[in-house]
Amino acid sequence: MRILIINGPNLHLLGTREPEVYGTATLADLKEQWKSRAGLVGATVEPFQSNHEGSIIDVISNAAGDFDGIVLNAGALTHYSYAIRDAVSAVGLPTVEVHISNIYEREQWRHTSVLTEVCDTTIVGRGTNGYLNAIDHLVALLSMPPEVIPYGDSGDNVLDLRTPAGLGPHPVALLIHGGFWRDIWKRDLMDPMAVDLARRGWATVNIEYHRGYGSYSTAPSDVRSAVAWIREHAVEHDLDRERIVAIGHSAGGYLALQLAHDDTPIAGVLPLAGISNLLAISESRPEDDPVAAFLGASHQEAPRLWTQAELSGHPNTPVHLVHGLNDDTVEPSLSESYLRLTGGAARSTIIPDCGHMELVDPFAACWPSVIAALEGLTR
Repeated sequence: MRILIINGPNLHLLGTREPEVYGTATLADLKEQWKSRAGLVGATVEPFQSNHEGSIIDVISNAAGDFDGIVLNAGALTHYSYAIRDAVSAVGLPTVEVHISNIYEREQWRHTSVLTEVCDTTIVGRGTNGYLNAIDHLVALLSMPPEVIPYGDSGDNVLDLRTPAGLGPHPVALLIHGGFWRDIWKRDLMDPMAVDLARRGWATVNIEYHRGYGSYSTAPSDVRSAVAWIREHAVEHDLDRERIVAIGHSAGGYLALQLAHDDTPIAGVLPLAGISNLLAISESRPEDDPVAAFLGASHQEAPRLWTQAELSGHPNTPVHLVHGLNDDTVEPSLSESYLRLTGGAARSTIIPDCGHMELVDPFAACWPSVIAALEGLTR
C-alpha cells in the first residue's frame, strides 16, 4: 500500500515558520515520522512538497496507478484552488485533507476549504500528529472498507460498520472515540482498532456523535441510539445483540460508562483512559475547561446540571476500566476513584509504561492488555 503525502506552499518552512502555530518539527523530521508509522501499519509513503500550484496538480493527476491514497495539506491553496480540487476529484484516489492548525479558529478567510467536499475526511487542529492519523485512516479504509450507515436524523449520526469473515452472529464492539467532546476529533481515531478487532472476529460499529459546545444535550442520546440501531439491525448484519460491548476512549469512556449506569442492554463496558469524574477533569484544565464546554456552562453557572451529568451509583452492566500508568491527559487516578465510588463494582487494569493514545493503537505494546479485558467481558 503506497501513500502520497503532499504539502503545499510554505510548508518547507516548518520548524521555523510560526512555531507557536505549526510546531517546531521540521519537514525532514515529519518525513521520518511518516515513514516510521507507515512501516508499522504495512504501508510506504512518498513525500512531496511544492510552492507551485501546477506542480501539485501534476503530481495528483499522475498518482493513479502508482499510489493507493493521498494525504494532502495544500496550505493556503486550500482556500481557493479549484484546480487542485478538480485534480483530486478526477484522480479518484481516497484523499485525506490535513491542516496542522485549526483553520476554523483562525482568520476568517481560512475557514473555507474548497477541497473538503472531494476528500474522504478532513483532519484539522491536531498538530503534526494529524498526518499520522491520516495515514492510519487510509490504511484502514483501503485494507477493510467500512459500510457507512446513518443511525439517526443528524449528519453527526453516522457509523462505520465492519463485519468479520465467517458465519455469525458476531459479537459487537461499539467504538466511541475521545477528544474532550471537541469537533476536531472524529471517529477516524478508532480506525486502527476497528480493523484489528474485525480481524479478531468482532463486528465493529465506530460511531460519530454530536461534539462541540453544549453537546452534552445530545451526545449521550446519540450513543444510546447507536445501541438501539445495533439491536434493531442485528439479524440484517449478522450481529449478536446479546454480546455488545461499548468501548469508549477518554471522553468516549464517559459516554460508554453512562450506558452502564443507565442500564442500557449491553454485555459490558470497556472504558480506555475513561473520563469517569467530570469535576476532576475540569479542575485539571482550568485554562481551557473541556467539561464546561461540553455541558455548555461552568460549574458555578449550573451546579445542578453538573450534578446531573456526573456518574453516580453502581453500574448495572459489567465494567472493566483500562488505564495507562503514564497517561498525562486523563490521570489514572480517575479510574481508581471510580472503583472507590462504585464500591468495587467494576474491574480495572492499570498498565505500566503506557500513555493515553496507546490504548487505541493495536501496534502499541499495551494492546494485548486491552484485548484481554475485552474478551473477559464476554466470557
